[in-house]
Amino acid sequence: MFKKMVLVLASFALVAAFGTSAQAGPRGDGDLAFQVRLGGFFPNTDSEFWDDPVEGDGVFNAFTLDDSDFNDAVLGFSLVNGFNNHFEAGLNVDFYDAENVSATRGFVDEDGFPILHDSRLRLVPISVDLRIVPTGRYGKRGGGRFVSRPVFYFGGGIGVTYWEYEEIGDFVDQTTDEIFFDRFIDSDWAFTTHALAGLEFPVTPNWGLFFEGRHSWVEDDAGGDFAGLGDIDLGGTSAYVGASFRF
Repeated sequence: MFKKMVLVLASFALVAAFGTSAQAGPRGDGDLAFQVRLGGFFPNTDSEFWDDPVEGDGVFNAFTLDDSDFNDAVLGFSLVNGFNNHFEAGLNVDFYDAENVSATRGFVDEDGFPILHDSRLRLVPISVDLRIVPTGRYGKRGGGRFVSRPVFYFGGGIGVTYWEYEEIGDFVDQTTDEIFFDRFIDSDWAFTTHALAGLEFPVTPNWGLFFEGRHSWVEDDAGGDFAGLGDIDLGGTSAYVGASFRF
């Protein structure tokens, strides 16, 4: 898996290098942009690891959790390179970390209190994408370029996602009903694809504000301490507001 990750990241570097070198003619002001975005991530959690309707042994079946408990903040950064007025490439990294307290369903301790543990999901997707700007990012006036309207864009991309899922706290041995403290963890890199769409509002020739939505598709097989619990869905929908600096 590590070799695959290295190959994908090397491909990212080649794409970025190609985007820089493939510009036709001299570069103009504002062809590169650095973006910072903050928003919410809403995971799909649509897999047997989370909710197994057949066996009934998914995370949501065993504990007092549901998919909305993992809705949380996400922070992202992008470096966007404009090939021309209608096509751009983005190099992206995001950071998501959600933690919840839940109880084992159907069990309490000898004093009648719920048996609690913490569940934590971390995601760090790294991706490249191609963005299409249908109406163009720039207009022309007096021999120069300008942006004076909202700019709509959409696109899609590929990448890898580092993920880690952890449970730590009190659990029940359902064979003996014994309560014990433990820590269970799994982590890996998984292939990811995503689609995006956004609307940017220029504020100055170099600064803009934008709203963006993304949907990602990420699946992996649970391993480590969760081996045998099936596939784990790590994709979902993100909604962002951000700032863009063009240089």
